[in-house]
Amino acid sequence: MARVYYVDVAIPADRKKRGKHKMHAVFDGSRVFRVKKLTELEDAAEVYIDAMFPQIYEELMELIEMNAKIFLLRNISLLKRLRKESKVEKSDEADAKLLSKIPEEMF
Repeated sequence: MARVYYVDVAIPADRKKRGKHKMHAVFDGSRVFRVKKLTELEDAAEVYIDAMFPQIYEELMELIEMNAKIFLLRNISLLKRLRKESKVEKSDEADAKLLSKIPEEMF
């Protein structure tokens, strides 16, 4: 069954993690989980992401080849504002959930 995912995309080599590979936080509408590669979302029909980095282009292209639609948040400040309005502390998991609250036309 095709699914919709909201992904807080991780910078592939986040210096804050001292070179360790950081995983993407994914919200599927009911739970948050982590994946190393976006291509692990094999049953994706739609994937909403907060950012796009050159390091994940190939993964995004593979998802597109698997007929998934990719939606990129046009204005990242919307996420920041929603976090503040919802009084939610910044975290990858919280951001993945908050992406699901943003109207589709903002992607």
